[in-house]
Amino acid sequence: MLALVVRVIFLIDRLEVQIFMVTPPIHTLLLVDDNLNDCEIVREAWEEVRVGEELRFVYDGTELFEYLYRRGQFSTRDRSPRPSVILLDLNMPHMAGEEVLGEIKKDPSLASIPIVVLSTSKAPRDICQTASLGVNGFIHKPNSYKGYLQMLTNLRKNWREILEQPISGGGGYWSANAAWC
Repeated sequence: MLALVVRVIFLIDRLEVQIFMVTPPIHTLLLVDDNLNDCEIVREAWEEVRVGEELRFVYDGTELFEYLYRRGQFSTRDRSPRPSVILLDLNMPHMAGEEVLGEIKKDPSLASIPIVVLSTSKAPRDICQTASLGVNGFIHKPNSYKGYLQMLTNLRKNWREILEQPISGGGGYWSANAAWC
């Protein structure tokens, strides 16, 4: 997800090549959460701590795939810009977060979208299971407005780290270079 940039500089007596990494900005953050109260708190916090250009919402896994595949109400690019990052709740109707993760990671056209789990769960099982599916981070849902402000601040601050490497785990162990917000 990080872009490699090569700058070639022609000097009078030699050629100099500089290589550096550029972190793409967050344009569209897509929140997938069936809890309308949580969505509203995130919307309000977003107004104070803008992490990217726009915040979008879908309310379950089925609607997420409608959005990602541009079907139904999301059939145009204006209605469904490719997300820079997906914040994904685990406990949703129709499709659980783990099932959503598995489907996204199986599709090469979607697998590179960074996904950060946003869940009320602190269970090691959930953390390890989502890590084994290739998430880029795991955030315990804040229990206050101030916590949501801090969450968005941390997401922005740790964006490069979130992109660099999905957390990994499995087999009951977890090891990672994770961005915990």
